[in-house]
Amino acid sequence: MKTKLKTIQFGELEFEPSIVYHFPGGLPGFEEFHEFIVIDDKDTEPLKWLLSVDEPNIGFPVLELLQAAPELKSEIQKEELNLSSTLVVVTLHRDPEPLTVNLKAPIILNNSSKTGRQVILDSDKYSTKYEIK
Repeated sequence: MKTKLKTIQFGELEFEPSIVYHFPGGLPGFEEFHEFIVIDDKDTEPLKWLLSVDEPNIGFPVLELLQAAPELKSEIQKEELNLSSTLVVVTLHRDPEPLTVNLKAPIILNNSSKTGRQVILDSDKYSTKYEIK
């Protein structure tokens, strides 16, 4: 049975409960929200959206890490061997250029356990405003 979600951004969404990721600790700054889905939107491709099921008006534009910074994927996999997907949050500016992503805090999704978490990397070599070229 599909679940319905009303959002300001995308209207009413219908989805299978099996696509919901549980974030035990929430996301930094949004610790009270634990259930999220990732949706594709043809109008904003290649951006995807990480939407809160608990509060449908909370959503973040995200990109697959490999799309944003392919050179970093192997480093993050060292820490997260069981990860299935790594997303980075995109910062949208009034002027669309430059588009930046937060590499310092990737979102790790485990597709088999359907869990997720945002990892804060303890390194100065990752930027919160990595410019996508």
